[in-house]
Formats: sequence, C-alpha cells, structure tokens
Amino acid sequence: MRRGHIQKFLPPPMPPPRLLAGGDHHPSPTSPSSPEYPFFSAHILLPSPGPADLSSPHLPLALAFSFLTHPSPLPRRLLVLLHAAGGRFPAFYHAFSSALLSLPLPLLLPHPLTRLLLAVSELARAAAPGFTTLIVSLLRHIPFPGDTCLLEVLHEHSSFLADEEPQLLASAVFAFLRLLAKNRLTPASRSDECSDCNDCKKAKNLGECRDKLLSFCVSMLRDHTQVCTLIGRDIVRCLHELVLVPEFQELWKDSMLGCAMDICRIGMTGWCTAMAISPEMETQLLFMMNNVKWGTQKRYQLWFARKHLMVPGGEERIPDIVRFICCGYHPTNEVMQSGVIARWAVIGWLLTSCNKSYILANAKLALFYDWLFFDEGEGNVMNIEPAMLLMVNSLSQYTDITNMLLEFLFLLVENYEVQKKGVITECVKNAFGVLVKKGVVPSMEILTCCEKLSPMLRQKLVVFLSSASPEETKKTCGQPIEEVSEAMERKNRVCSN
Repeated sequence: MRRGHIQKFLPPPMPPPRLLAGGDHHPSPTSPSSPEYPFFSAHILLPSPGPADLSSPHLPLALAFSFLTHPSPLPRRLLVLLHAAGGRFPAFYHAFSSALLSLPLPLLLPHPLTRLLLAVSELARAAAPGFTTLIVSLLRHIPFPGDTCLLEVLHEHSSFLADEEPQLLASAVFAFLRLLAKNRLTPASRSDECSDCNDCKKAKNLGECRDKLLSFCVSMLRDHTQVCTLIGRDIVRCLHELVLVPEFQELWKDSMLGCAMDICRIGMTGWCTAMAISPEMETQLLFMMNNVKWGTQKRYQLWFARKHLMVPGGEERIPDIVRFICCGYHPTNEVMQSGVIARWAVIGWLLTSCNKSYILANAKLALFYDWLFFDEGEGNVMNIEPAMLLMVNSLSQYTDITNMLLEFLFLLVENYEVQKKGVITECVKNAFGVLVKKGVVPSMEILTCCEKLSPMLRQKLVVFLSSASPEETKKTCGQPIEEVSEAMERKNRVCSN
C-alpha cells in the first residue's frame, strides 16, 4: 500500500528534448505529421546508440538525434560511432546527412543548430558523401546564429574544397557576397522593445561576423580566383555593389580590374542564382510560374510579398529574385502554352514593388545584365527574353514601364563600362537581333513604330539599330531603316486600340 502510494506521486519521466521551436500551431513530436517524429521514434528504439547498433536501420536518425540534443561537451563515442558507421556502410553518411536535411532549419532551436554545425564540420573533415548538400542548404538559410561557425568550417577546408568541390566553394563566396551587398548600407535599427526579436538577433549576428565575412570573401577571391569565376559575370555585379567597401576596392584594383570583362563573358549558372534566395522562396516562385493561371495571380503575389518582401530587409532581395527568374528558371514550351503567369509578368510586378530607388536600379540591372555581354554562340536567349517581353507587353497599358526600361538600357550601354562601350553596344545589338531571330518578337517594329512610346526613345532605338549593317538592321527591325522612320509617322498598327 505504501509502495503504491509512493509510486503514485513519482514524477513522470522527462520527455525527450525538442529539436524545433514549438508552439500551438506546431504538431507534437509524437505526431506522425511532425518533422521531429522520425527522430523521436528512432530515439525511443535506440536511446543510447552504440557499436552494437551499426547495422540498425534506425541508427542514422537516432545518431542525428543524439548529435543535436546531447548537452555539452559532445561525447567522443558519438563521433567515433559516426565515422565507424560511415566507414563500414558507404550509404550511412548519405543517410545521416539526409536526416539532418529533413529538419526545417529556420525552426531549429539554438542548441540543436550549434550541434548541426558541429556535425557539418565532422562530415567535411571526413570528406563524407553528402556533406556538400548539407552545407549548400545552410548557405541558403543565412543569416542565422552560427554563421561564424559555418565560415570557420569553409575556411578550414577551403583548399580541399577548391580541389574537390569547387562548385560548393564558389556557391559559398556568392552567398556571402550577396549577404554583404544586401546589408552594406546601414545596420538594422533596434529598439529596447524589439531587441530580442529574431530580426534583431540576425542583424547583431551579422554585425559581429562582418569582418570575418569580408576576410573570407577577399581571401577566396584572391587565392582561388579560378574557382570563383564559376559564379560567372554576377561576381562582377556583386563587387560593383560593394565598391564602397575598402577591402573590395583594394581587391578590385589589385586582382579583378584587368580580368573583369573576361569574367563577364561567362554566363551565370542556374545553381548559383538559387544561392541568393531561400528554398522556400524558390518553391513559391516556381509554383507561381508553373501553376498559377493568368487573372488569379494577385492573391499569390500578395501572399508572397507579405511573407518575403514586406519584412525587414525583404525588399533588398528583389534584384536576386529577378536574377533567379531570368537565369535560374527556364520554362518548357508546354508550361509557356498552359496559360500560367509568365516570367516577364512576375518581374514586372517585382519592379513595381520596389520603393527605394537604388533597389529599383539594381533590379533593372539584374534584368538587363545578360544583355550587356550577350554572345549568340554561348548566350541563352531565355536569359534575355523576360526583359524584351516585359517591354513589349507593357506597351498597351503600362507604357511608362517600357519607357523606363528602354531608357535604363540606353544608360547602361553608355555608362556601365565606358572603356568597353563598343563591345557592350555590339552585345546589346546582338541581343535584339537574336530575340527577333528566335521568334520572341516578330520584329523591332513593335517598338520603333509604337506611337505610345516616347518619341525620343523610339528615335534613339532606330539610330541604335541602324548602326548595324543594313542586312542586320532589316533582319532586326523587319524593314529597312528609312522605311522604319516613315512608318513612325503612320498610324501605329501595334499599339493603337
């Protein structure tokens, strides 16, 4: 009786530690719908994994749970077990990395996040299969507490990465350059009322590791220039945005100035454009451009804006989103003919979402950047298509957008790189010619003969195109240049309604 009385008042067993920030809207770890559930279940089966469990199918998740939740210091037995399992079963490292990747990184609690970075360091040290995917996922979620640890991992293994995983090292440099560019002007303001919010913590963390970020990027650009050129021409775009930072001014003069135009001939790769936006943003953008029909896009755009743009620092991401749409996503013919919202329309909406002039300028530069270095033999017409279609499809109701874009393009030709103006001029002419040749637009007459367009810009475009050979001008404009001038006086066939 007494024993039962004592047992009745024994405290219940402590629940396993949490991995993710909880809340009323998040399922319990014991619920199959929770991302923590597979880890929780494996922990119940293997609460203290050891050498006897090397062949257990539950070991990757159970060991990942132990890694993420064990208090400091991490027992050496867990590190030994990780590498013993990886050495005995080649697929184990992949399974362990996949387990860590299955967790929503933004929701990880501080201690599990610190432990995750330790796991990444161990996997990198062992050159374990699957560690690159894990690091790329972390890079796409910066800034977050622990950036400094990630920097240390990358810096420690930079020589190995340059030889064996150059794409990963280039991705890291680009991600950190974009992070610096988005936060280069003024630090985020903080007040006593919000000093503990996540945005303030991120801003504080970024300020603390800014010098390390600068040192890492400058070091990689100096010591591994060839690897960094895998980024393509956007590395020059990034450095131009950081031109006021003394460390990059020195780097530009010493190492980059002489080879900038050669680098600009290398196109931006799709995998690199995705490094500047989060996986969540990428998923939602692709959903819009693959599934949302014309006429229903406004609710999705508003939802996206509230989630990603109407937050501190959100507007600064617009140029990177534009680059992703231009270079990172090329729809198939089936998608383009399915009635979904087009890339150019999404970009037009993004441009109208820019409230700050410098962000709008950077977004327009992101849109036209491939035009400035376009080579028909190596360039992809899909990279330059959105700008052309946005100008053409805005003529009827939003002519001011066409005027703004065309004026900006001429300003770029004149001023972007004065010493290489002739080369840039030819590249832009080639871009116009290829857009007509590939059937993106029937001819340049749609712009040169549009009475709604600014007369000055129409004439400037005619003169710009007329400096090409007569054959090329006729091919691009659809008729000889003197006939184009006469057509500009006739009633417009394209724009008048």
